[in-house]
Order: sequence, then C-alpha cells, then structure tokens
Amino acid sequence: MPSTQAGSRGVAPPKLHRPFVFYDLEAIAVVAILVGVFQVFLALPLYFLNVGLPLLFVLPLFVGFMFVAAGSFALACEKSPSRRLMKVCAYTNLAGLVGALCALCVYSMCIHSPPTFKPCIVDKTDFFSYHDTGCPEDKTTNFFRLLATLLLIYDIAALILLSLLSFSALKGLRMN
Repeated sequence: MPSTQAGSRGVAPPKLHRPFVFYDLEAIAVVAILVGVFQVFLALPLYFLNVGLPLLFVLPLFVGFMFVAAGSFALACEKSPSRRLMKVCAYTNLAGLVGALCALCVYSMCIHSPPTFKPCIVDKTDFFSYHDTGCPEDKTTNFFRLLATLLLIYDIAALILLSLLSFSALKGLRMN
C-alpha cells in the first residue's frame, strides 16, 4: 500500500544540524524563548520611565517577540521536522539576528548617553532624618542605565543563541 509520507519515499525530512554531541537544540531554543520573554518584560519599566529616547520601550518589545518566535520555530522544527518549517525557522532566526544587532547598537548608545536632568540641590544639614537625601533624577538616570545594561546583556545572549540556531537551520537545509 503506497504512502505519501516523506519517510517512505526514501527521502528523510531535513533536521536541524548538530555540530557537537553535547549541542542540545531544544535547550537552546527554550533559552532563546526565555530571553525573549525577559526582553518583553523589561519593556514595561521603559514604558513607564519614559526618559531617554522616545518610544524606546517598543524596541525590547519587538525584539523580544522576535526571539520568542525564533525559539518557538526552532523547537517546533526539532519536534516535527519538515522542509517548509526548516525554512521558516531559518528566516525567523536570521531576522532575530538582524533585530538583535540593531538593538545592540541602540542599547549601547543608551548606556553611554543616559538622559540628563537639571542638577538638584540636596540639603544635607539634617543628620537625623531617616529619609533618603539623594536626588531622584540621579536615581532615575542610574535605573535607566542599569535597565539598558540588562537589556544589552540579554541581547548579547540572544545574539549568540540565535546565531547557533540559524547556523543549525541553514546547515540542515543545505545538507538535505
């Protein structure tokens, strides 16, 4: 009885390439999804902070969704491989790489040029006060710089993960 499945014709569906024995593609895809979720969650404080670049919160939101999509397609391609799914996986991973490179430039710029505020004058004559006497503008600038640094670290991690996944997808497409 003839079957129309690709496995019965003698041609195996393309799979993601594994360059090393200890190279677990499912774990890399799950970590890429988690890094994308972290980027999406870090867009929330940027929305409410609203300093620095206008509409900066859109970048981690968009890039985070791209990381989640790329990791999800890689995980789906590992679970049920097909040539069409492999192409979509390769395209989304390459788009995620381009987005990560753009975000790398913007986050680096945000770290090196944080927003500036008017200098505040703090009265430090009250030594018995339990309230913090630091300037809120300085704390906002420090928080913005730390948030941009955290986004940059997650972006570098996603850049490495997506480069591994895109290499595996492109090599898997080429081998078949």
